[in-house]
Amino acid sequence: MRSQSTSGGPGRSNGRAARPAARSKVVALGRRASRAASPRPADLGLATFLHRLLEETSAHAALDRLLASIVQGAAHLSGARMAAISLLGEDRRELEVVSVYGAPGAIHGTRLPVAASLSGTVIASGRTLRCADTWRLRDSARAAFARRNEVRGLCVVPLRGPEGPIGTLAAAKSAPWQCTVDQEIVLKLLAHVASVAVQLGRHRAPAPPLQGLAGKERAIARLLIADKTHKEIAAVTGLSARTVGHYIERLKLRRGVSTMHGLVGSLLHGPAG
Repeated sequence: MRSQSTSGGPGRSNGRAARPAARSKVVALGRRASRAASPRPADLGLATFLHRLLEETSAHAALDRLLASIVQGAAHLSGARMAAISLLGEDRRELEVVSVYGAPGAIHGTRLPVAASLSGTVIASGRTLRCADTWRLRDSARAAFARRNEVRGLCVVPLRGPEGPIGTLAAAKSAPWQCTVDQEIVLKLLAHVASVAVQLGRHRAPAPPLQGLAGKERAIARLLIADKTHKEIAAVTGLSARTVGHYIERLKLRRGVSTMHGLVGSLLHGPAG
């Protein structure tokens, strides 16, 4: 006589016991699959943000305002303290910081030599640069620049054009930070949108909209176009709100306008006449 198996043999009782276990395994796998199919709120937030940026780009929104939104989104979505976009000059020797968020001092308008800056390394290589702690760099000049701007953890991705990099998007923290693969992907997506916006903006406006302005005036003008308040401009440029006000009044006189709306319009499209 064949006895009932207790060790996985051909007995019936083990076969009956195995069926519920198999069914429960299928149910568990089904639950895991359904959870995996549901997008995370963070992914939905990123997709919504990218969609809005692309819509604004297609609608010919002001370039400075778009870039301001991108750097702010880059800082928040990557978990960084600061983010900045730098664009390559016509001679390809310098990068100008054209939009910045979360910087402790006056970085907006800063020019970085391609040959001696970390962003310049990204321009030269066309590849992402990740540095967990810039203060430990052997290059003393680059480490000193990072210390002045309270930057330690850093991730820089290129803005790509048809003939190579046209600029960079950098995200940074004041503490050591190893940028994750997911965070790098977010920065690359935002850099792509920024690149499209910059190239469309250049085609639409071949003449420099801020021609004749330099230094602090140019930085303040860009921030005004980005819809920043006197207090926010002061925080970015390192000036007092009162000094910012003086700069703005001088710009109004030079442009022949009396209102803030008129000044922003003049900065965007050039002085009338």
